[in-house]
This record gives sequence, C-alpha cells and structure tokens, in this order.
Amino acid sequence: MIKIKFIQFYSGLNRKEKKEFRSFISSGYYNKGRDFSPILLEIEKSLPLAKSAAEMIGLLSRSLKYTSRSVWNRLHELKSLAERYIVDKEVSRNELLHSNLVSTYYINRSEYGLFTQKVNFAQKKFKTTKKGPDTNYYYYQLIQQLGNSYIYQSKTEPFIRNLTEQVVYHSASYIINHYLHLIELLQQGNLNARDLAEKGLNFLNDTNTETFLKTLKENYHELYCQVSFHYNIYKAFLIKDDVSYFHNSLKFFELVSGSANDTYRSVFYQLLINYCIERTNKNEPEYYKELFRLYNKKLNEGLIQDLQVGNFPINNFRDYIFVALQLGEMEWIKWFIRKYSDYLPQNVREDEINLSYGILHYNEGKYEDAIISLNKVAGENYIHYMDGKYYKMRLFYETKRYEEAILEIDNYKHYLRQHKEIPETFAKPYKQFIKDYLSLMNILLKGSKDDAEIFASGLRSKAQTPRKRWILKKAEELAKEH
Repeated sequence: MIKIKFIQFYSGLNRKEKKEFRSFISSGYYNKGRDFSPILLEIEKSLPLAKSAAEMIGLLSRSLKYTSRSVWNRLHELKSLAERYIVDKEVSRNELLHSNLVSTYYINRSEYGLFTQKVNFAQKKFKTTKKGPDTNYYYYQLIQQLGNSYIYQSKTEPFIRNLTEQVVYHSASYIINHYLHLIELLQQGNLNARDLAEKGLNFLNDTNTETFLKTLKENYHELYCQVSFHYNIYKAFLIKDDVSYFHNSLKFFELVSGSANDTYRSVFYQLLINYCIERTNKNEPEYYKELFRLYNKKLNEGLIQDLQVGNFPINNFRDYIFVALQLGEMEWIKWFIRKYSDYLPQNVREDEINLSYGILHYNEGKYEDAIISLNKVAGENYIHYMDGKYYKMRLFYETKRYEEAILEIDNYKHYLRQHKEIPETFAKPYKQFIKDYLSLMNILLKGSKDDAEIFASGLRSKAQTPRKRWILKKAEELAKEH
C-alpha cells in the first residue's frame, strides 16, 4: 500500500466517483484558481507502477518537473479538497442532515418563519423517504429543534406532543445501535451472554424492549419492524440454540426492506449473512443454501457496495465464491467473476481475480491451471497472500511436488512471523493448518499406516473446518495406501 493519504483516498474511488471528484475540484470556489488536472492525470498513470510512497513521489516529480516538496504540497492540498468533497457528498445525499444544518442556521438567527417552512418540508419528506441506519437519529435531531422552537415561542401543548415523539425516535435509534454494537462484541470480541451480563452491557432487558415494541406496533409500524429486526437478530447471535429468532429476523427483514435505502438494506443483509456464516463455521452446512439465497437476492437488488471497498477483510468478493463452491455452483462462480470483478477496486482487482480462478480451477481438478493463476497473485495484502499460499500447498501435495510444498511451508511461517499486523483470530486457523500439513507430510514421507490412522483419528475428534476436512481426507487416504 502507498502510504500517502490522498493516494489512498483516490485509489478507493470508482470510475464514477473519480469523475465527480475531478468535477468538484475544477470549481474555482474550492481550488482557489489552481489547476489540479495535470497532477491527477499523472497519478492515474503512476498508480499501476508505484509500489511505495517514495516511488510515487519520484514518478510524479519527474513527470511534472516538480521538486519533491512541491509534489507533497500539491498532494496535501488535494487531501484537503478530498475532505471537502466527502463533506459535500455526504450532506447532498443525506436530506435530513442537510435540513438539520439549514434549520439550525435559521433557528440560531431567530428566523422562525424560514425555520418552520424548512422543518415542515423535511417532516413530509421523511414520511416517504427510504430510511437509512442513521435516519431515525437525524429525524430526532430535527424534531428536537422543532421542540426548542416551541419553547422559544411559548407553545406548551405542541411542545409536549413533540417531546413524546422525540423520546420515541431517540429511543429507537439508541436501541438499534445498542444491539448492533452488542452483535459486534459477540462476533469480534468472542463474548457470550454471561460476559455481557458481567460487564453490565446487556442492561437493556427483554421485558423493556418488548414493552417498547408494543408501543411502536400501535403507533409507529415502520419503527416497530426496524427495532424488531435488530432485537431478533441480536437474540439469534446471543442464543445459538433457538433458531426461531433468526427466522423472525428474516420475517421482519421482508417487512422493512421495502422502506429501507440501499445502505440500510446492506446492513440487514450483512447481519443475516454473518449469522449464517457463523452457523457454517460450527459445521452446520445446511446454512450454505440460505447464504447462497441471500447473496443472490442481494446481487439482484444491486447491493454490491461490499465488493467495491478497497480494504480487507471488509471486501466480501471471496465469500460469494467460497459459498458457491460448497454447493458445487461452478458455472455460477464463473458468471460471478465475469460480471462483478470489474467492480473491485483497481489496487486489488488482479489479485482477487487470479486468486478466484486459482481456487475455482483447483476445485475443478485443473491443478496446473490453478497453479498458473495462483502464481500471478502478488499478495499485497495478507489475506491474498495467505489464501494463495494455502491453496498452493494443497496443489503441491496433490501434484506430488513435495520439495516445493516444504518450501511453501517455510515461506508461510516466515511471513506469519514478520507480519505482526495480522489479527490472531485470522492467523490462528492458518497456523493450525501449517502444523497439520507438516504432520501429514511427515507421515507421507516417513510414516506408517498406524501413524496415518492415529493422526486421522485425532482429526476426527476435532471441529471440522474446510481446512481440517482436507487434511483428514488426505490422512485417511494415506491410512489406506500404507
């Protein structure tokens, strides 16, 4: 990764966003008379060539005939413009945020007529607009200002009605975010119900939530469906043995998805998908079918933001392929790569495509084609590198290239030692695979049938993951061959 802030920002833009950004900075109001088009053109040319900040600065300095300091100055100015572009874009796409900023300006200047017109328009718009994850909170802020205007104008009865609505929307917003955070803790923090209780984090008890839901059901049906979804998906993650909460989540998702915007629907999908992934990780393969259904439904709705992000492991391109592999959907995978790989950020696209074809060819039994594809993986990020090495180790075993397999093990172990930034939760299964792979190789080259049977028996007693299942299969084959 090139550690220059503007370059990191610009590399993450898609074609449409780059065009918008160039148009934005062409405005004299923002660029203060400076023409940035030459440096942007040279940045585009240099992105595929530069591997470091020093290389990028050198390329730009030579092509533009600038000193290094001048290049840094222009990049700093572009970073500031990028931040202005982000603010402008976020405000323009978020009508409630825009209304809040304008109405705040009016009320601070005691322009109650203009303020009332703006708020009335925003409230009418809110009823028909597609809702996002933060919409309820922005609406709460809007009606809070309306309440303040009632106080300033001594309108007591409207203020009391307004205050009730403030409590409803503020509470709904808080509850939704509270459950989102708890789910994240359950997933990323490896916590369980007891841990949450001991830390006092689950103070929002079921009785209070369910009572609040009854209030919403009577008067705020859309909010009722939103909060019900988040409550049920949280309970699904919390109480693994009761799948009814997951099915309730699916029901409320269908009820609320029509009134949600793309961003919010993506949140719903990701929560449901993460739950299914967690179940498959616990050796419940029946959830692959539900995952595949959710992925296809999501793609059909045009929700592909998770394929466009440039940072991993947030980009989910590989997950679509992995799930399809479990169901033997080889033709679907080829279609998916052809149709959606162009949406991947430029800085990861080639690695992702080559890795995907490598994995596909491996599962098709086309081992030489798989090795050719995987050899093209540069491995700029640790996920691409480690996945590529993992499949190459399997391929070298299948094709009896044992010396190359041993060399890959050494490379793998060295990489893990050198890259401390790799989260342990991610590295742990790969470390275990290396350990098991070494044991397998030792039995293959030096062991006996008894060694293979003992090794296989030990593997059978442990939780089965795709990596573990492959090792077990090869150990069982050795037990039969010796």
